[in-house]
Amino acid sequence: MTKLLVSVRSLAEARLALAAGVDLIDLKEPARGSLGALDPAVARQIVRSLRGRVPLSVALGELLELRSRSLRLPAGVSFAKLGLAGCASAADWPRAWQRAIERLGPQVTPVAVIYADWPRVAAPDPQQVFDHAVRLRAGALLIDTCLKSGDDLLVHAGPGQLQAWIEAARRQSMPSVVAGSLSAATIRRLLPLGPDYIAVRGAACRGSRAGPLDGRRLECLVDLVRGPRRAAAERFA
Repeated sequence: MTKLLVSVRSLAEARLALAAGVDLIDLKEPARGSLGALDPAVARQIVRSLRGRVPLSVALGELLELRSRSLRLPAGVSFAKLGLAGCASAADWPRAWQRAIERLGPQVTPVAVIYADWPRVAAPDPQQVFDHAVRLRAGALLIDTCLKSGDDLLVHAGPGQLQAWIEAARRQSMPSVVAGSLSAATIRRLLPLGPDYIAVRGAACRGSRAGPLDGRRLECLVDLVRGPRRAAAERFA
């Protein structure tokens, strides 16, 4: 059954997401790009406050930007993801990705990222990313867009292609996550494909994806992804 992942940028937003019944909370700074890293102090504050009540993931930015930043993650984070924008022209990107994964430590599951708009951001071909993800034993697959310019995921990858990626991940026992400027209408088209998670930010915000999360929008998204009866039962259990 598909679950809902929501990206948050503050403790207040994390508490809203928790109250709405979101299945997985992602720590991310949307002003820094598709996978913008949150300030470490804010991430630690969120992890301490939620105390394991919901699984947490963190965005760490793009691999090519990583050299200047630490990969020390607070205890309690389950998943971490790095983008591969610009890596198509870097011959050693698989080795650099492997080194970054090794720095995460055994308690954190690395998430492989396929950018559906990969030609526009010079990311590696999705099949290359997937093949290396299998070799490096990545524990989940995120299918996203790098550029947040208004085009949603389906502009760059049709349902057939998305289904193929989701099924390939399933054969490797990798949970699949689909994201990329998803509206409610797009989510309805994606749900029949059976991803493990639908991931949103902008759809849960007032205004743009950099705006604040809205509690009512969050509840509507939980209802959309899970179905209103199941969502209500779980929220008030």
